[in-house]
Amino acid sequence: MMNTPETVVHRLQVSHGNEMCVGELTFTPRLDKWTFAYDDTWIEKRAFQLSPAIPWQAPEGGYDSNAIRRFIVNLFPEGAPLHAVIEQLHVAPSNAFALLRSMGGETTGALEFHAAEQQPSERAKSRDLPRAELNARILNATEGGLTIWDGKLRMSIAGYQDKLAVFAAHDPGLDPDAAMWLAEPPLASTYILKPQPQTDRTPHLVANEHYCMSLAASYTSTVARVSIMRLPTPVLVIERFDRLHTAKENQIEVRKLHIIDACQACDMPVDAKYERTLGNAGDLAMFRDGMSLPKLFATERLTHHPARTRLDMLRWVLFQLVIGNADAHGKNFSFFVRGELLDPAPWYDLVSVEQYSMLDHTYAMAVGDAFTWDEVTPFNLAYFAHQCRIDTALLRREAARLERTMSKARSVLDKQPYTEEERDFLLPLCEMVQARSQALVERTKAAGTFTAEHF
Repeated sequence: MMNTPETVVHRLQVSHGNEMCVGELTFTPRLDKWTFAYDDTWIEKRAFQLSPAIPWQAPEGGYDSNAIRRFIVNLFPEGAPLHAVIEQLHVAPSNAFALLRSMGGETTGALEFHAAEQQPSERAKSRDLPRAELNARILNATEGGLTIWDGKLRMSIAGYQDKLAVFAAHDPGLDPDAAMWLAEPPLASTYILKPQPQTDRTPHLVANEHYCMSLAASYTSTVARVSIMRLPTPVLVIERFDRLHTAKENQIEVRKLHIIDACQACDMPVDAKYERTLGNAGDLAMFRDGMSLPKLFATERLTHHPARTRLDMLRWVLFQLVIGNADAHGKNFSFFVRGELLDPAPWYDLVSVEQYSMLDHTYAMAVGDAFTWDEVTPFNLAYFAHQCRIDTALLRREAARLERTMSKARSVLDKQPYTEEERDFLLPLCEMVQARSQALVERTKAAGTFTAEHF
C-alpha cells in the first residue's frame, strides 16, 4: 500500500560514535513538521542534550518543530559550499532534510545523522589525500570546489568559507610527512583545512587568520591550535577542538565532542547570525532582532561557570575590537555541551576583516550602539557593559591586560614562519592592534564615568 503525501514520514537515526543511539529525527514533508525523540538509553546515560531548545524532557506536545529545524540548518555550510551541495543533490535550498540526509555523517560536533536502514558498507569510503592532489584542486577549483570529491559529498562543516575536513594523526602543517585522509564514518576528521581563496579580494587571508589566532593564543589559552601548510599554496590547518584523538594498540581512536554555536544555544536561525537581520542599508538598519552581544552574554546562565563564561566572552569581544574583526557574528562563538549545561569552546575564525577594503567593516554585533571602531566611544563601551552586566572596573582591567599582551604583537609576528610578502601585509595589522589596544585602555577608563542612570 502506497503512502499518501500526508502520511509520508522520513526518519533519521541520530548517533554519537560507535553507533550509540541518541534518538530519532523525523520529518513530514507535507506538514513541514520536524520531531525528535531521545532514546531511553541515551537519557539514562545523561551524556549531553542536543541544545537548550531540545532538552532531555520534551514539553507537552513535543519539541517545537521550528526549533528542531533551526538546530539542523545551523549545522550546514553556507555560501558557495552549500550551493555546490544543492547542485550536486538537485534539491531546493529549503530542503533541509535532503541536505541533512546527505551531509549528516560528519557534522560539526558529535552527532551523526543517517537512515536507520543504511549499512556502513553503503557509506562513502575514507581515502587518502595526497598533497599534490589537494594543491591542484585548490588552484583549479571554483568557489565551493572542495565540497565534492570522487562524485561524493565530503564537506558538511558549518560556515561560509571553503574548507575541508580531513583525518590526520599529526598536524599536517607542522609535519610534512603527515598523511591526510578524507574521513567518513567510522573514521572521523581531526583537522579542518582552509585554503587561501583564489581571489584578489582577500590577499594573505591564511596568514591573516594564523596571525590573529597566534595573537589570541598569547592572550588566552582557549584558542584553537593552528598552523600553515604550504603545498605550496598556503592552507590554514585548524586542529578540531570537537575531536579527541588518542593512540590505542597502534590505532588512532577519535572521540567526538558535542558543540553548538551561539545561534543554536539561543535557538536563533542561521539567517539571524547578524544583529541587523535586514542589513545595514537605510532604515532597514534599525531592525536589530538578530544575534547580539546581550543575547550572547545571557547564555552564561546556561553554563557550568557563569562568571568564568562572562569573562571569556568579554575577552573575546575586546580582542575582536583590536584586531578589527567586523565579522564576529553569532556562529563564531561556540560551546561544549556537557550534560544539561554548556562550557565555552576555544576561539576560532579570528580574522582582521578591516585589512580588506572590499569587505564590509560594519560590526556583526554592536558594542552598545557602535557598529564601527570609530563609534566605540566611552559611552558605548559603558552601555555595552550595562547591557551585558559587566562591571566597568572589570572592563577597564581587562582592557589593560589586553594592552599589555598586545604590546608584544611584533614579537609574535617575528616568531611565525611567514613569507616576506605575508610579513609586509601583516605589519600594518600588528601596528593597528597595538594602537587600538592602547586606545581601548583610555576609552574604558572614561567609560567608568557613566552609570546606569545614563542608559
